[in-house]
Amino acid sequence: MISVRQARIFVAVVTCIAFLNSFGGQFVFDDIFEIAMNPAMEQLFPPWEAMFTGGRAPTRPLPYLTFAIDINLWGARPYGFHLTSLLVHVVAALSLFEFTRLTLLSPRLRDRYGDRAVTLAMIIATLWAIHPLQTQSVTYIYQRIESMCGMFCLVSLAAFARAAAADWPRAWLAGSVAACAAAMASKESAVVLPVMILLYDWLFSPEQTATAWGADVWRRRRYYAALALSWGILAAVLFSQTGKYQEFGAAKRSAWTYALTQPGVILYYLRLTVWPVGQCLDYSGWPEVKAISFDQLPASCAVLALVIVTAIGVVRRRPEAWLGGMFLLALAPTSSVMPVEAFANEHRMYLALAPVIATLVLAGCQAMEWLARRLPGGRWQTRGPAAVVGLIMLALITLTQMRTMKYASMVAIWTNVLENDPGNYRALSSMAGVMDRAGDEEAAVQLADKALDRKPICHVFCDLAAAHLGKGDYAVAERLCRHGLQRQLAALPPDNRAVLETTVDLAVALRLQGKIVEADELCAGSIAAMRRVLGDDHNATLSAEQILAEGLSHRGDHAAAEQTARQALDLARRAKGPTDAISINAAVALGRVLASAGKIEAAQSVIRAALAEVVRLGSKRGSDELLLNDILAEFLETGGRDDEAVAIRRQLTEKTERFYGTGHPLVASAHNKLALSLAALATARGSHALAAEIYSRVFETYTTGLGPDHAETLAVEAKLQSVRARAGELVK
Repeated sequence: MISVRQARIFVAVVTCIAFLNSFGGQFVFDDIFEIAMNPAMEQLFPPWEAMFTGGRAPTRPLPYLTFAIDINLWGARPYGFHLTSLLVHVVAALSLFEFTRLTLLSPRLRDRYGDRAVTLAMIIATLWAIHPLQTQSVTYIYQRIESMCGMFCLVSLAAFARAAAADWPRAWLAGSVAACAAAMASKESAVVLPVMILLYDWLFSPEQTATAWGADVWRRRRYYAALALSWGILAAVLFSQTGKYQEFGAAKRSAWTYALTQPGVILYYLRLTVWPVGQCLDYSGWPEVKAISFDQLPASCAVLALVIVTAIGVVRRRPEAWLGGMFLLALAPTSSVMPVEAFANEHRMYLALAPVIATLVLAGCQAMEWLARRLPGGRWQTRGPAAVVGLIMLALITLTQMRTMKYASMVAIWTNVLENDPGNYRALSSMAGVMDRAGDEEAAVQLADKALDRKPICHVFCDLAAAHLGKGDYAVAERLCRHGLQRQLAALPPDNRAVLETTVDLAVALRLQGKIVEADELCAGSIAAMRRVLGDDHNATLSAEQILAEGLSHRGDHAAAEQTARQALDLARRAKGPTDAISINAAVALGRVLASAGKIEAAQSVIRAALAEVVRLGSKRGSDELLLNDILAEFLETGGRDDEAVAIRRQLTEKTERFYGTGHPLVASAHNKLALSLAALATARGSHALAAEIYSRVFETYTTGLGPDHAETLAVEAKLQSVRARAGELVK
């Protein structure tokens, strides 16, 4: 007989072997924008910044906190993230082992499975852990959200089962509640966990009658009340970011259509369980079912039959009903009537796979018992089952490692998606990003066009432009936004949300190049629609308001510009907080408006106040302090305080190099700005020859990098000519 300790070691070791090659996985899909490029992950304090700050997707507090811990431990190196994800999965597998073992040893199953409880629990937990369906939850880093939720659910169930086996000690019940609360803070699908625990209590309680069971539950009323209170955590998370949940937005599909589509999805999940071939990272192209048809009847009838059989078993308190009940409850949040964005996703089977594996293992056990009665004697009765289980495990490990290898390359994983769904807009968008980073802009645009053809509201061109904005490639970002906006306007009305967001992105790219007039015209023509469709506190609307303020300033209407900029800053602070990116940008916009009006001291005060808040409260972007110091130095230069500006720019250059690394375009920009500041200081001190030498070097750099006709190049050239003229006068 295998011991409990040996079984635990076996489960953990085999799980690690199955996912040993996961450490070569790269950041893919949501990993990039939600983790690797999420500035909030760069610092751990205050922790709620990382817990509640994401990209476009809704944040899940505990998983996002682990992402921040990882990025502070390992930097943007995926292998450290994979280590954490594997540890989560191992803990989940061990929790499933413990829960299954205790369930098989419960009073209602002890006589049938008690002598084999450890072995069966070990097999079930191991097969569950090494199954290829789990790769999306383990190797795809962002879906640690799913694995952490599943882990905490299994820990909560195991703690409850342990409490049931030991006459309800408070420590185990408290542990179950704590794990339930953690599951609620990990993902919304944990909403079913209290119901799942109550169902388990009903099916496995030794009490013989419903009345006796009710009285028994009443003695644990504080425990169930605490479980119910954990729903408050989930409600708070949902309420804090309803705008990010597609399910609560205007673009959601109907619940009826979603429900009609799910039977086919559920059967597909079951097919992948027994035949894990043809897996896909993204199923956004899953066919939608809008009406009941003859082709859909088999799947619908099969799922309906499962529901009916499970319901009958629950009413009759049959222990076997737990398997169907757990499966249906685990899938209920995503495979019933709530129309989530994608019809199907493999990671949704993370927890639901456990009862399916348990059903297959227990059915196999019954089959072996039946065969043993028909063919008594012989070594096959002990060696045969072990050989079968060993071969199945070997096959699953092989398939899991083959699937995991796909995550080692962005090209490999998205090519695999396109092989399954050639028109998948997410795969096309992601491949466009791959091509763009490789320097093939033409191929990137072609792929992005195909993505827009499939889904005109997707943000593919905005994403491409954002990458170039981060590198300072403003002209490329402008070109991409123009093309994307043109394509979207051909398919969508001008007041569509996606069109409005692309419009603002284009305006931002123009603004960063100094093309204030055109940026102002774009925002002026769309601001009414933005306020109506997106809302006054949407990031795009707030960005447009800032550009409009700078446009007013450019036209000389300084009073209106200041009023507009102050209103935008106040609204951003109220809606997003003082250290949010949009609030920082609003402070910069107000500072520029004040500086343009000649109120240099006031402009400096605005930036100093924003900088003080960033230092005191922490920022969602590590680059915010760099940005504000850069703007402050610019205003100090404008005010003639060149010595202070030089001091700030010296520190800023060092910090920028540490933050971005040598070779980044923004590091080169910081060096150039320091040089210009030194030249201005030299000019102020009368060292015109030194100033001319510095301006000459910067002029050569700008001519090569920006072009001879660029506004910044021309500005430096004018300063160079001026100091040369002064130097010549001094020589004379």
